[in-house]
Amino acid sequence: MQGAREALIAAGALLVLLGGGKHLVAAIGFGEFFFTAIAAYQIYVPLWLTQRRGETPESHGIHAHGLLLGPIAAVRARVVRGMRRGKMTGARGARRLLALYGRGARFRPVRFARDVGRALAVAAVTFPPFAVGHHFWMLQFGAPGYHFVVPADIALTLLKNTFLIALPEEMFYRGFLEHRLERLWPTRHLVWVIPLSRTVLLASALFAVGHFLGEYNPARLAPFFPAFVFAGLTRRSGSICGAVLYHGM
Repeated sequence: MQGAREALIAAGALLVLLGGGKHLVAAIGFGEFFFTAIAAYQIYVPLWLTQRRGETPESHGIHAHGLLLGPIAAVRARVVRGMRRGKMTGARGARRLLALYGRGARFRPVRFARDVGRALAVAAVTFPPFAVGHHFWMLQFGAPGYHFVVPADIALTLLKNTFLIALPEEMFYRGFLEHRLERLWPTRHLVWVIPLSRTVLLASALFAVGHFLGEYNPARLAPFFPAFVFAGLTRRSGSICGAVLYHGM
């Protein structure tokens, strides 16, 4: 109960920052700094709150099958070995800092490939109807003069969307918030890969409101729908890896 309350408070604080910050950016600028700060909040607040309770990021699905945490685990193991041999004096602080990050993590290529394959398969099925639905949604609710165009720098756009937008958002909403709410309202129903519960409904609604705040454009509520797919991919693998890739695409 306390963990869920803590997560909801963190989500509420994020919404306040988004709502007020977007108005501030519109008035005085500094847009890049603001959105970098929001990404940092979504990354570091979950890591800080999980550690504070003695939990690991991996227990919340915040990992990519060792791809990210494996190197950290290797550094930690080297620090521990050095301390035991007396070659690294004064390294206790580093050992404590690394204690909950990737302990025992190692790269699992089969699971990683399975997540990537699942994300690509779900994308192949869902992207065509999503593209059509998104087009008509934007015609109805989007900015005047909207028209579809493929970005000239689509590869760079994919990288930015994946690592600067999808990764922080999936860490916070699917990895942290949904995991904590799941303790209150366990998910018991699954349709294909889509989990249906109060947990996923509330997390998806907060996710959509975060996009809406500061702009107050109904089109910005659209992320409510794909959020259910992000949740399904995360739960299917126990990692946010597939959801991050799908979200970025």
